[in-house]
Amino acid sequence: MMKKLLLVFSLPVLCLQVARAQDVVDSLAKAYQKNKQDTTLVQLLNEKAIIKELQTHPDSGLLHTRQALAISRRIHYKRGEVQSLAVMANFLNEIGDLPGSLRVTFEVLPMATALKDYANIAGCYNTLGLTYSTLKNDPKALEYYRKGLAIALQGHLGIQTVIEYNNTSRVFLDMNQLDSALWYTNKAYALSLQKHLYRDIGFLIRNFGIIQYKKGNYAHSIDFFRKSAAQKTTLLNHYLQGEDYRRMAEAYQKLNKLDSCIDCAKIAYQQAQLERNPNQVMQITSLLTDVFRSKNDYKQAYDYQQVMLKAQDSLFSQQKTLQVQNLTFSEQQRQDALKASAIAYQNKVRFYALTGILGAVVLVVLILWYSNNARKKANRLLHEQKEEIAAQRDDLEQAYSDLKNTQTQLRQREKMASLGELTAGIAHEIQNPLNFVNNFSEVSVELLNEMDEELDNGDIQEAKAIGANLKQNLEKIHHHGKRADFIVKGMLEHSRTNTGEKQLTDMNVLCDEFLKLSYHGLRAKDKSFNAEMTTHFDPKLPKVNVSAQDMGRVMLNLYNNAFYAVNQKLKTGGAGYKPEVTVSTSVENGQVVIKVKDNGVGIPDAIKEKIMQPFFTTKPTGEGTGLGLSLTYDMVVKGHGGNIQVNSSVGEGSEFIIQLPVG
Repeated sequence: MMKKLLLVFSLPVLCLQVARAQDVVDSLAKAYQKNKQDTTLVQLLNEKAIIKELQTHPDSGLLHTRQALAISRRIHYKRGEVQSLAVMANFLNEIGDLPGSLRVTFEVLPMATALKDYANIAGCYNTLGLTYSTLKNDPKALEYYRKGLAIALQGHLGIQTVIEYNNTSRVFLDMNQLDSALWYTNKAYALSLQKHLYRDIGFLIRNFGIIQYKKGNYAHSIDFFRKSAAQKTTLLNHYLQGEDYRRMAEAYQKLNKLDSCIDCAKIAYQQAQLERNPNQVMQITSLLTDVFRSKNDYKQAYDYQQVMLKAQDSLFSQQKTLQVQNLTFSEQQRQDALKASAIAYQNKVRFYALTGILGAVVLVVLILWYSNNARKKANRLLHEQKEEIAAQRDDLEQAYSDLKNTQTQLRQREKMASLGELTAGIAHEIQNPLNFVNNFSEVSVELLNEMDEELDNGDIQEAKAIGANLKQNLEKIHHHGKRADFIVKGMLEHSRTNTGEKQLTDMNVLCDEFLKLSYHGLRAKDKSFNAEMTTHFDPKLPKVNVSAQDMGRVMLNLYNNAFYAVNQKLKTGGAGYKPEVTVSTSVENGQVVIKVKDNGVGIPDAIKEKIMQPFFTTKPTGEGTGLGLSLTYDMVVKGHGGNIQVNSSVGEGSEFIIQLPVG
């Protein structure tokens, strides 16, 4: 397929779209010089704006389209006004003014619909899709792209159909639905071949690259991104250049070729700055921040992080978010008002028709009078019932909304409670490496003094021996410093908002770390508490592709419950009882199996089926939210495609078994 692609889309052919647009401008310019009509001038200015869009010069494009809009409104040229507003909305979206783009799009869409201007109706839906895609609202973006696609197909708009197919594919890529993304990309590609629509072929080549990237074929994906960047229309487009080099940088990062990653990312950053696209700047500087942090170049990581935060604020500031919400709400109200107006018109038509019929059958008015009064009374009662039902529905919707908000707050409370339990354990765990760092630092100072004495005495060999010891001390200091860094990063991962990003994780290390943190956290709250911790970790356990943040919360919930159970039994178990919590890992039937076992109070059969339900808890009021095991179940089963089982006997203890797919 790619060989055919490269043969068909040679560089001279790819520049035809810009050349054709320029031909249209030249033709309109000659026509305007001849007839001096304002409608021709409006068309000329809008075509100039479209060329600036193809060349990614939004400032010049906005200037042309605003001039066209002013003239159109002055001469009451509706089609020119619609075209100007539609192009303006697209430019505002490109420069990151999402509220402005939404406001203009919602203004022009009814006007374009009234004129049956299919090109601009489809363009408006596409702009709305782009806006909601930037806001990460994939379902809403998909809804508008599909509306735009339907209009483009209805109006036989070839290039707009290609655009809608491509953007629909991009939403499915963001949703990781690769089969759907490939289907829409192939549809756009086939149509481009059939209709000789080569302007947006760079987007399609890049889509093939993204699909390969998401399948893990990183080197193959780079070939597609390079081919996309090499297209002549792409060379003239800062946005496409920035996207292609950013994608290359991400692939090189996955291949651990960090120098190549940085080179591509910097090119992408330059293109994004020229494009003045804050969303691109935010994505690229986020990548550069991560790469420089991994290379321990914290200064550059900090500098790029500041640029990222500034771009993020310009795009998603609270004020802009509120504006977007208000505009969306206003548009919904407008749509509701249109529906209500249509219903009112239909009712009015029915009323006049009924009046005409009654006038034509005056002779039977007396006969129908009684039945007509009865009908009106029935309608009034029905209307009152509808109002009562509507009021009840509103009450139910409000109650449901309040319930959802309460659930969200309780889930956040559960997360913060587990973070509090982690803090005491982290304080204990981090003290050990800090003690080592302090001790080895003091010894290193003494060794340096001894080295100075030996050097003064001229004993080079002894000085080298001391230097070797000093090197060992520094290595130990580095080791324990990394240990403390790991613990702190683990706590930060636990506390920050879940991104859902998965990576290959050593479950032995994760299980061991959170076991210690849970135990020392409980010890910090109750100094008298003690329990034996036994681990049986499979040394050959393969790494698992999981969200380390989510699985850390899972293990912390299970450990906390196990320690709570043995502590409860300790209060009544007698002098011979020894609390014990055992953790083991293994590979069984192609799955990683994690078992957490305690010899605590156990779980009665009557409630065993309920423990995974939200808000169910056996703890006293104020000690638990009842969300721990519910969240654990969601993260294991729904978040990672795994399974969780529980075996328990009252008075003997419980065992929780987690099964996770390998790979």
